Amino acid sequence: MTIAAAGIRIIAISSALLCLSTSLSAEPGIMALPGGFAQPAVICPLQFSYATDDLWQYLRRGLNYLESPKPLAEPETVLPSYVHPDGRGYGCYGFSPEAYQDVQRLYPYFREYTWDDILGSHRLYDLANRAFCDWLLKNLQGYVSVSQDPSEVFDTVQQAWNLGLGGFKKGRTVVSSRTRRAEEFKSGAML
Repeated sequence: MTIAAAGIRIIAISSALLCLSTSLSAEPGIMALPGGFAQPAVICPLQFSYATDDLWQYLRRGLNYLESPKPLAEPETVLPSYVHPDGRGYGCYGFSPEAYQDVQRLYPYFREYTWDDILGSHRLYDLANRAFCDWLLKNLQGYVSVSQDPSEVFDTVQQAWNLGLGGFKKGRTVVSSRTRRAEEFKSGAML
């Protein structure tokens, strides 16, 4: 191996370690700055085609409102390891191990992270949920377009999130109380 090739390899490994390390914080890829502020060390190589930044911010607030034990609080106030009463969902979005298996299969970035890693990190938990949402949106293109109003996208996503993609496509419906809460979120009445 030439010296130049070795140098490039060291730089690539160093960049990957910065992205995945725990630096000075408990969150992977987050570096603590003087004064206690945290900032991402490196932008990790995830590209979301459907769950864009703005759309994800809206959807995550809505999913938090429907799924979280603290619906009016920021999603980060609920530990990813919080177990829902049904014993299947975890954290503020009700993410399941089965959904995470889909994320690992579809997004190579997550293959080196275990379910316990996801439950131990707000950052990884949110990224994995965004990846799942991105995959859902891709598969819901015949039902909703990401160019539609975010509240219309939310209507479809929250149902598929709760029923599973297969259940949603088979025409199953969510319980009426969830539909009421989704409408409440969209109207802003919860504020």
